[in-house]
Amino acid sequence: MRFEKYLSIILLIILLTSIAGCLNQNENNSTNILNIGITDRIFGFYPFINSYDISTMEVNFNIYDGLVDFDENFRITPRLAKSWNNPDQNTWRFSLRQNINFHNGNNFTSEDVKFSIDFIKQNNSNVLKDLISSISNVIIVDDYTVNIITNGPSPVLLNKLVDIPIISKNYIETSNNSKPIGTGAYKLMEYNPNEKIILQKFENYWGKKVEIDKAIFQIIENDEDRKNKLLSGEIHIAENIMPIYIDEIKEKKGFSIHTISSTTVVYLSFDFREMIGDGYNNSINPMSDIRVRKAIYHAIDKNSIITNIRRGYAEPASQFLSPLIFGYNPNIEIIEYNPNRSINFLKDAGYENGFNITLDCPVDWYDDLAICTEIKKQLSPIINVELNPLPLEDYFNKILNRNSTFYIIGWIPATGDGGEIFDYILRSIDEEKGYGTYNLGYYSNSSIDTISDKIMVSMDPEIRLGYMQEGFKIAMNDVACIPLIINVLNYASEDNIDWSPRSDMEIRIENIKIKK
Repeated sequence: MRFEKYLSIILLIILLTSIAGCLNQNENNSTNILNIGITDRIFGFYPFINSYDISTMEVNFNIYDGLVDFDENFRITPRLAKSWNNPDQNTWRFSLRQNINFHNGNNFTSEDVKFSIDFIKQNNSNVLKDLISSISNVIIVDDYTVNIITNGPSPVLLNKLVDIPIISKNYIETSNNSKPIGTGAYKLMEYNPNEKIILQKFENYWGKKVEIDKAIFQIIENDEDRKNKLLSGEIHIAENIMPIYIDEIKEKKGFSIHTISSTTVVYLSFDFREMIGDGYNNSINPMSDIRVRKAIYHAIDKNSIITNIRRGYAEPASQFLSPLIFGYNPNIEIIEYNPNRSINFLKDAGYENGFNITLDCPVDWYDDLAICTEIKKQLSPIINVELNPLPLEDYFNKILNRNSTFYIIGWIPATGDGGEIFDYILRSIDEEKGYGTYNLGYYSNSSIDTISDKIMVSMDPEIRLGYMQEGFKIAMNDVACIPLIINVLNYASEDNIDWSPRSDMEIRIENIKIKK
């Protein structure tokens, strides 16, 4: 789960400063050198990353490989593992590719797989630890066969292994780890914190031949600057193009816009407890009443948000998942925008004259503040919403401490599986078992908990799908959130770039070609 990038945001200074460098030549004179404008700095290189955000992941997975990967449709595909099977419900046996080298020349074997997983498990601060919490042991069968043993049936282990990089046991144990060493198509050449990351083609890469000799990820946080550098030719690809700039780019000869649906769902959530002190002086929390939640849902015009704020570059959401993710229920309908029904629900709940509530919103995250402002306006006929704009770090501190009554949030299911929504968001909070880690409003439904148990252990994909679709139907009947929009990703590039973006938002250089 990539719960946006700020769940762990302390900068990693060790390692990064040791590999910092500067470009001393003009990289723009050759067609096989690619400049990419990305939105954020990265937070380390494996195995020492301290954030699970998009920029960090996309740079690292040009350097490293996992055992498996996602394709563009979130289907599992082989990577360093060429095949796998389940000898029993608690065992995953992987057959590994042979004749693969790390960037330093070391040969890739089963020992590296075991070491990579053990390294994460033994490092309590590792941000990837939750992904492999179900693994109890890794057993080397031979040089190119490994058994991963789980604590019980683990149907989404493959999905979670997508984000587990394989590192070199020999390199980590015998070197000062001055550079990240993987088996990926590109190796690190130079790194300037907060400025750029320069990758160079790995000549002994095991996969298909790559065309780009050198890739430069330029960190350009300002949206307008990123657009301007694309149009001036300083970069060839720009990610996260804001809707307000799309027409301008389209009008310029020699540039293309790439639009693709993403997996990010933006939604409103609440504190579901009946009695809370914050904001209500120990009186009843209106949000604990399903009639109030339905009233708010009916009062929100999603199409207005999509048209007026996103300029058409978003899709209405009906549930916690986008249709791209396994578990999505196509039979869940969006609750209609109906102000009259909203008024009636609120009257039935005893709030005919409305009430006051605070909506927490980050001020420096995409266009969330604009959406919150629109929500305040749309809800004004029935309730009085006071906006509480917060710097991103303060915002996350508040909601992660479960100290918010009403807030906007987005979720990206990094595993490509809807089961994580149940484990992290919908399950009743159980800190001992690790359930409900991001159930930030104390939502609790015994039917959801029962279904979540079944989802966790069912190894049959069709049965799991049925459980998830049933669970999401229950959750939405309960108005466990108010889904707003599914983000649409907008990239821009020069016309001579032959490339299609991925819905997981990672740019893989090996898949990019230059049109001749």
